[in-house]
Amino acid sequence: MKRPSEIRTAPRDWLLVLKTAYPFLVNLGIGDLLLFGSQALSVYLKSPLRSKDLDFVSSQIGPRHLEALRKHLESSGLETRNTTVQSKPLAKARMTIYTVELRLGRKPFFLEIFDRILDGQNPSILTPHAQRTRRWNLDLWVPSPNAVVALRLSFRQPEGISRLNAIRLNNFIQQSRSKLNFNEIATMITQWGMDDRVKENLRTHHKSHRLRIRGENLLYPRIDLQPAQRALRDGPSTAERKRKPEKTCPAPPKGIPGPGGRA
Repeated sequence: MKRPSEIRTAPRDWLLVLKTAYPFLVNLGIGDLLLFGSQALSVYLKSPLRSKDLDFVSSQIGPRHLEALRKHLESSGLETRNTTVQSKPLAKARMTIYTVELRLGRKPFFLEIFDRILDGQNPSILTPHAQRTRRWNLDLWVPSPNAVVALRLSFRQPEGISRLNAIRLNNFIQQSRSKLNFNEIATMITQWGMDDRVKENLRTHHKSHRLRIRGENLLYPRIDLQPAQRALRDGPSTAERKRKPEKTCPAPPKGIPGPGGRA
């Protein structure tokens, strides 16, 4: 599905979709429904963020749930356009994305439900890090603050961590500093097998956006975030380039006397 880029909806509008969709899906029997994406950040922020979509995660979602959800959204007064089911190959498994396209204030908005996370892992890996919270008069299951940071750092390439997402993540870390444990965040990243990706995301972010993520030095020593091939790319140092090679006299062939000597 081709979608307009960077059209972000005000919180008052996507909150209406959230309040309509989340309880309905839970009542359908989806027991592992988890709020994901930027809305998971918004749960913990003083002011919720604008967003171009609403993301859920569930391993129990299926096509019949999607069609029932579309009908429920329409009967609740929301304008829907179409639904799609897209399968995407990832490193460990295929991920299926269930999407409802809506119109909010004449702007496109997408409700998406993913049955896999990261590189195709089952959402059950988040079970130890999910917590129930009360926000916006809703009972919601969301990733813990530590898990939110670990997930945001683990975005797949080529998207990686955009400048906007980095700024949002830094604001989240600043507001949630007392709730965060960077040792636990590092453990999660390692358990999920995401260390290489997170390091590459941070390196790319340093180079492309000239920004650092708050607390990244608590995850990895700075040397670990330097490109491995930097020395090879840079070539010899200035001192090495200026150093002149020593002149040596080749040894004379065997049987021919050298200067002032005998054979």
